[in-house]
Amino acid sequence: MKFADPKNDLAFKKIFGDEKHKNILISFLNSVLDFKDNFVIVDVSLANPYQIPKI
Repeated sequence: MKFADPKNDLAFKKIFGDEKHKNILISFLNSVLDFKDNFVIVDVSLANPYQIPKI
């Protein structure tokens, strides 16, 4: 089985920039920022992670 490399920009956006994976993003942010107990992120608002250039 092949996995996407989260260090790749497109893979990172696919993993963490999707409403379906909101819980993964929240867990990731709480871990990286070392938030614990009463001081944790419980919800996030996601904007469109893809910027389409105007031609």
